[in-house]
Amino acid sequence: MKISHFFLALSVALVLTVCASAQSSASVVKVRSAVSVDKVKQGSTFQAAAVLDIDGGYHVNSSRPTESYLIATSLKIDQTSALSLGGVIYPPGVSKKFTFSEKPLSVYEGRVVLKFMGRAGSTLPVGSHSLHGKLTIQACNDQACLQPKTVDVDIPFEVVPPTAQANPTNGDIFAETGGKRH
Repeated sequence: MKISHFFLALSVALVLTVCASAQSSASVVKVRSAVSVDKVKQGSTFQAAAVLDIDGGYHVNSSRPTESYLIATSLKIDQTSALSLGGVIYPPGVSKKFTFSEKPLSVYEGRVVLKFMGRAGSTLPVGSHSLHGKLTIQACNDQACLQPKTVDVDIPFEVVPPTAQANPTNGDIFAETGGKRH
C-alpha cells in the first residue's frame, strides 16, 4: 500500500512540474508598445511606452522591490545617435501581502505602463523606424514564482518631415500620470 501512495505522490508531482513548466513569466505577462503620436516629426519630442498586461492571479515585482533578492521589473531601451531618449518612468508599486512573505511586497498587477520621452533628431531619416529594448520580469502568484524572463520590446514609429501633420494617439496610455524616472 505504501508503494502505491509513493507512486501517486510521484505522479502528482510530475503533473504539477509539467504544468508549471508550461507557463513562463513571458506567457502570463503580455507586452505591447505604444507611441503618443501617429507620426513623429523630425526634430520633435514624443512619448513611447511598453504596456504590460499581467494575467489575473499573477503579479510582477515593481521596479523597486522591497527585498534585495527579488527581481525588479526593468526596461532598458537601446540608445541611438538619431534619437535622444529620457529615462523610463515606472509607476509606483502596490504594497501587497502574500502568504510566502513576512512583510508586504511592492508589486505590479493588471495593466502597467512603462513610459519614456524621446526626441527625434532633425536629421533622422523620414520613414519607418523602431526602438529596441529588453524588459526583465518575473511573474509570481500567491504560491510560487515563475522563472524570470527578459523579453525583446520593439517600438515601431513613422518619421515625417517637420511640416507634416502628426496627431496624438493612445491617449488612454499617455494620459496616465505618476511614477518615478529610473
